[in-house]
Amino acid sequence: MKRAREEKGSALVMVMFMMLILTLLGVAVLSAAVGGARRTLTRENDIQSLQLTQKTLDESVAYIAANLEGQSVQGNALGLRIQSVLSAMPALRSGDDGSGVQTDLQSASGELISAVPKADFEGDPLRGNSSYTITLTAEGNVNGVKRMMTQKVKVSMYPDFLNYAFGSEEDLILNGSPLIRGNIYAGETLRVRKKAEYAYKGKSDLRKESLFPLMSARDDGAMPLAFVQSLDQFVITEDQDRYPERAVNRGTDGSALSGELTKVNVTKALGIDLSQVRIRNNEQFIQINVQQSFREKLAEALGVDISSLPDDLTGYLNRYGGALEKPEKPKEPERVPEPLTEEERKSIAYQAKLQKYDEDLKAYLEKLKEYEAALAKLASTLSAMPGTVVFKGNPNVDGGSLKVDGKWLRDLVQTNKSASTGTVGGPQPWLVINGDLNVNNEIDNSALRLYSNILVTGSVNLTGNIEVDSTMFVLGSTTIQDAAITGAKVAGSEEKEIVLISKGSILLNRVDAFSSTDKVQTLRGFFYTDSTAQLYGVGSNFDLRGGFFAKGSLTVNAVVGNSTEGLDQINFDDQVAGKTSRFKVDYNDEVFEHQGLALPKVDRISVKAEKIELADTP
Repeated sequence: MKRAREEKGSALVMVMFMMLILTLLGVAVLSAAVGGARRTLTRENDIQSLQLTQKTLDESVAYIAANLEGQSVQGNALGLRIQSVLSAMPALRSGDDGSGVQTDLQSASGELISAVPKADFEGDPLRGNSSYTITLTAEGNVNGVKRMMTQKVKVSMYPDFLNYAFGSEEDLILNGSPLIRGNIYAGETLRVRKKAEYAYKGKSDLRKESLFPLMSARDDGAMPLAFVQSLDQFVITEDQDRYPERAVNRGTDGSALSGELTKVNVTKALGIDLSQVRIRNNEQFIQINVQQSFREKLAEALGVDISSLPDDLTGYLNRYGGALEKPEKPKEPERVPEPLTEEERKSIAYQAKLQKYDEDLKAYLEKLKEYEAALAKLASTLSAMPGTVVFKGNPNVDGGSLKVDGKWLRDLVQTNKSASTGTVGGPQPWLVINGDLNVNNEIDNSALRLYSNILVTGSVNLTGNIEVDSTMFVLGSTTIQDAAITGAKVAGSEEKEIVLISKGSILLNRVDAFSSTDKVQTLRGFFYTDSTAQLYGVGSNFDLRGGFFAKGSLTVNAVVGNSTEGLDQINFDDQVAGKTSRFKVDYNDEVFEHQGLALPKVDRISVKAEKIELADTP
């Protein structure tokens, strides 16, 4: 009985202990629930503030585009026009007065904090520049949770072709398997199929079934977009030798397919989602007039008013001061056939001929001495251009007629357009060639330097190993044969490029022909032709860092893997996924910064919004 009395009250202690444990557990659960609710609310506020900030930026960009995109500006008034638009921009703040960004959220606001324009190049920030970057900064605040974002908007007067990896104002035709890192544009119809076409040893109309083209993200993560006129002008085929006259969203009988199947077909054809296909009316496309752009740059280079330039630019430049012509050696006088008699040698007629020949020879030697001195001076000038230089004739750089002290002219270098200094403000000097330009570096393993802005009234031929930092306008045709075109090196790993604008056709021929896909040479440049163009990554092997655009139809043919010379046709690797394309194009948006004031200008404004980035909230 004693033991029983000692255990009295133990049940109460146990109950109280359990109540304490349950209370602690309840408090912990309640605390966790309250904390979770608070975190959820904070996260919701965070997401909503991000969305509100993005909406603010979207509306700001839309306002800028609505007031600038496609508008005409005379002269160098782009900077003033931008300032005017930004000054009139409403305060994009949500509030009780209903102005600015609208939201149904309580205790929420979205505000554009700043819109700062900056000229992309040196010089007057309001005049003389054709490209500006507006940095937008916006802040969203939802229940005290603030997020800040920035976005850059490029406002320029450059033609649209510089914005695409591949494009055409007419049909863009992708045959086989080019790899495309960048946007594409079709001004009429986009046509895509698995078969690549090629010609070989005199045989044309040869075909090789390969894979579909593949569009993939660039190194900076930017997703590629395909700009078309409509889905009805987006045509694909897998097996046919000819393109069917039906669109990606139509069945064989013309009936509409489901939206999901349309997505499947777009992914199959280009490797992208349907959301990456954008409709852009060709009336919005900002064209380049090559002839007019050439005249504008020539007037700028010579320091004359463009209205003073005649239609016949070749004749005008022939009369332009400083033309250099090699004198002709005089012919020897006719002699009386041997043997001459003493009387014949002493004849007045014969002695007069000898005297005339001696005078002509003396005059020729004097002119030749002057010519060689002028040629040496010209070669020195072309190798380090202090300003605009007009050359009359057909210079052959590193192999041809332009030879000084037994050596071919090695480089065309503009002292204020070099890899070390980049593009600077003020008038840009140009090398004006009134004839054809031939750059041939097959005889030398080291790269020939082409660091100059160039205007060519004739045609251009580029061959061999060439290092470039150049904007070039060509009124004739252009041939790039067996060429390795690399960019001039600048700070870090950045490289320059060539922008080659040709009124005539552009032929890219036998670039790294039949080389392995892991040994491809890079072509750094943007190429534009007023004509049609056909590109082949079948026997050739391309790695284009830039873009190619044609006013007429542009056709690109490509296969994957290695190819070798055969008897009657090319021998190919198996065309399977995972192998490297023989035509790769990687868009390079640094061209605007690198080439700057040398790029062609148009009279309509282009607005391009870049990606949104998070900013640190103060």
